[in-house]
Amino acid sequence: MKKKIALALMFVSIWTLFVLYPNPYRLGVSGARILNPAINPEAVEHLLDQLPESPREIEAYVLREIVPYQYDWQSYGVPFYFPRAEEVLARGKGDCKGRFVVLASIFEALDIPYEKSFSLSHFWITYEGKEETRLESVENAFLVQGEQGMSLQIPRESLQDSYDTLKAGFWDAMPSQRQGLLFMGPPLSVIFAAYSTIKEKVGYRVGKKKRTIYLETLTISDQLKSTLKESSKALDEKTQPNEG
Repeated sequence: MKKKIALALMFVSIWTLFVLYPNPYRLGVSGARILNPAINPEAVEHLLDQLPESPREIEAYVLREIVPYQYDWQSYGVPFYFPRAEEVLARGKGDCKGRFVVLASIFEALDIPYEKSFSLSHFWITYEGKEETRLESVENAFLVQGEQGMSLQIPRESLQDSYDTLKAGFWDAMPSQRQGLLFMGPPLSVIFAAYSTIKEKVGYRVGKKKRTIYLETLTISDQLKSTLKESSKALDEKTQPNEG
């Protein structure tokens, strides 16, 4: 029973991974970029001349004109992806992570001091004079990175807000075909576990039968050898010349 459960869990885990990430590289690289975002000031140099002057106006312009909001499912075909600044600009759309990396690239190109803030459901840039919102509040962040280094804290983000945000980006925006494939995972895992168990039992029985046949063959072979040996000995005695 434990083996069946282990097989079912293994199957559904692998199935879920490849339904969500047909190319698992995107998941791995996104994890690495959380602590080391792919910020590139050179990628935004062509935008600098058209930007307003104040950080607050720059942020508003980026969100409105350069990176209109779009979930990762629509942009990259996966539920969570931390892109490079170049990727966001090439697509012209992105979610909070895309906006985050483009805005950070612009601030670095303009030498505007800023901090990178991470909550359970959101990524954003903090700078002097930024107005906090319910989503983008210092109290909500569990990780803040700035010139002084990295600081961790207990986030005070509402669990309901986190749930609503994550559900909207993960489930509500998921293509219906992917949702269907995701639902197929559990029943297929049960079938896989049952098939593996049946195959193992059949293999054991076949193997046992083969071993029995092999042992019987050895017994017959030994008997045949003994008979041939006795026949050979009798033949030698008949053909041996009489003495005198």
